[in-house]
Amino acid sequence: MLRDARVNGLPVQVLELRSELPTEELLAYFKRDWRRYSSVAPLETEQQHWRKLTLQQGPVQVVVQIERDGRSGGSRALLSQMNFRDVQRDYIPRDLPSLAPLHVTQVSDTRDGPKRSRLVQMGGDASFEITQQRLRQYWSRAGWRAVFERSANEQRQWLASFDRGPASVDIVLTQAGPREPLALTINLLEVEP
Repeated sequence: MLRDARVNGLPVQVLELRSELPTEELLAYFKRDWRRYSSVAPLETEQQHWRKLTLQQGPVQVVVQIERDGRSGGSRALLSQMNFRDVQRDYIPRDLPSLAPLHVTQVSDTRDGPKRSRLVQMGGDASFEITQQRLRQYWSRAGWRAVFERSANEQRQWLASFDRGPASVDIVLTQAGPREPLALTINLLEVEP
């Protein structure tokens, strides 16, 4: 369950459901139930093994994705709600190092009690070694202590963790080959006062 999250500045809530009903019956249930909220029928699509219904009501979009649950014989569903009215326009974190020419592809902010997680994914054409050096220097100069670091240069992969008090940051930097784009994931965990 994901209650308080933002993905690229968009407020999102996700709930997982398990049902004894087969996929078709659960899909029919949501179609009937959602008629109370809109005169327009939800959009129905299929993607691989997921059946999906999407309903837009004002600035709120509700989506249910349903698949067969092989373990129980019933179905499993993900119900998500997005509120476009409360979108945050400046969702790209300003407290990251300058890593041009990499660009942010996704930012996910979540809360779990007092813990806040900001997961930033970046990609682009840049030097693996220079990006690794910039990241190491940035976190060290900002007062973070390196607690874990592992490189696999033959695979062009670098894993690192830094901490500062109750906050920590985990970094995964990968590159499939010398001429391939970089993929960078930074996960910042903080405890809110």
